[in-house]
Parts: sequence; structure tokens; C-alpha cells
Amino acid sequence: MFDDTGTVVLDPAGWWTRAGAAFIDILLFLSMLVVPIVFVVVGLLLCWEETVEGFVADGAGVLVIVVGAVLGLGAFVWGGWLFGYRQGVSGTTPGKRRWRIQLVDVATGEPPGGARGVGRWLVPGLVGGIPQLVDILWPVWDARNQRLIDKVMRTQVVVGLPQVMPVDGPVESPSPIS
Repeated sequence: MFDDTGTVVLDPAGWWTRAGAAFIDILLFLSMLVVPIVFVVVGLLLCWEETVEGFVADGAGVLVIVVGAVLGLGAFVWGGWLFGYRQGVSGTTPGKRRWRIQLVDVATGEPPGGARGVGRWLVPGLVGGIPQLVDILWPVWDARNQRLIDKVMRTQVVVGLPQVMPVDGPVESPSPIS
């Protein structure tokens, strides 16, 4: 949305709305990790023998563990693409679309781009621990409802889809297909 002067006006999404979207995204990501985890566990069970050594690395067990590890790596790459790059390009994730919120650049009101989306997804995951918890809870007391990573990346999660300022004529509604 734009005000009378043409400045972007963003209505920030509340913490509970963001948490609901994150919950959907986390469930989706964890569901993608189920198959790789099953492969690794089955591989470990195939390698286990009730002997003094504990584990015996036979061919089938190691193969199943390697397949599980490759699938797990693929799940993380897919997560980076969906929750990082694609969110940066489109401004949404499956959870954000469900809750009708979108990630935008604070200055322009447009999606921030793939590189900033990946950075916004990757940095908190690499930092982890207490700093990540503080980052997640930061919108609770922040006046603009931004996480710390949002402040660093100059992004914000807003309610609805931003409108494009009309040059001539009315704004066309977005296509339900895109």
C-alpha cells in the first residue's frame, strides 16, 4: 500500500500470525526429513550386531545409511530453496500463504530477492541457540514487529499482498493462478 505521498505503507503481521505460518512451515520441513531419518535408522539396525564390537559395517547397512544421508542433504537443499530462495523471490512460503502474510523489502514493499531470502533463512539457523530464540521472540516487543534478522536484511513480514501504486487506471487484482 502507498500513502498520499507515494511512500510505501506496510501493515506488519502480528507475532501469533507469524508463529502460525512458521508452525506450518516447520511441519512441512520436518515431514520431508521423515524418510531420510527412517533410512538412517534402518541402516544402523542392519549394521548392529550383538557382539563386543557393536557395529559391523556391512555393505547393505552402509548403503542404506548413505542413501538416507543423501536424502537428508536433499531435504535441506529443498528447505533452503523453498524457505529461503523462493520466499525471497515470491515473498511467501506455504505457511505465509495460508495466513495471508508476505515478506517484503521495507523500502519498496516488494519481495526482497533470492539472496536476501536465503540469508534470512540461513543465518539464524547457523547461529542457533539463545540468539535464535531472542530473534524469534523479538517481534513481541518490537514496535515494527520485526525479527532481528529482518532488521539486518531490511525486510518485514506484512499482512496481505502489497498493492502496486497505479500509474493510470485502477489496480488489477492478482491472478489466482500465479
